[in-house]
Amino acid sequence: MIQENHITVSKTARYYTLGELNENTRQVWIVIHGFRQSAKSFITEFEPLANNTNFFIAPEALNRFYSDKQGTETVATWMTRDDRLNEIKDYINYLEALYLHFDLNNFKGQITALGFSQGASTLTRWLDKTKNRINRAIVYAGEVAPELLPLSESSGLKRTHNFYICGMQDKFFTPAKLILAREAYQALHFTEISFEGKHEINVEALKKINAD
Repeated sequence: MIQENHITVSKTARYYTLGELNENTRQVWIVIHGFRQSAKSFITEFEPLANNTNFFIAPEALNRFYSDKQGTETVATWMTRDDRLNEIKDYINYLEALYLHFDLNNFKGQITALGFSQGASTLTRWLDKTKNRINRAIVYAGEVAPELLPLSESSGLKRTHNFYICGMQDKFFTPAKLILAREAYQALHFTEISFEGKHEINVEALKKINAD
């Protein structure tokens, strides 16, 4: 008889940083990449925002695979539909550990967490559960994890200032889908920002948030 079993093991997680966390830092950004991306490549998208007051942390998903048949490029995914509940549990624990690794509870500045595409569901699942301080949550060209709605009274997403960003030519989010999302996400009180562009990080859209 075949039976499915599980055992908890230690795993080494990789993350990248941009800038320095020191006495000059005013903003920490935790930026979560999407499906079929790498943290190293993703964090370069934020280089135009790099200065001596911003510090960026880009965790890489725990599941890696080759993006091409030749095996020349390694990318990652936060989860698949297979054994998804354990993968969700693992990446929530991972993001909690990364937060504590940088001792962010003692950081006096602003903490922003951004999830792009698949990373948006990852972000919202984490923020829903965490008791740690996050000031701003950015759902970027992605979805709020559907099982979180309606939000519970204890949800961390009720404590964050929430933003939704999407390109007007994003093939995954048509105007009709955005209307449905707007209705579904009313409880999150999103500040919406759009830009002329596709499924991509747009620095000018992020600058609008910084000006908020």
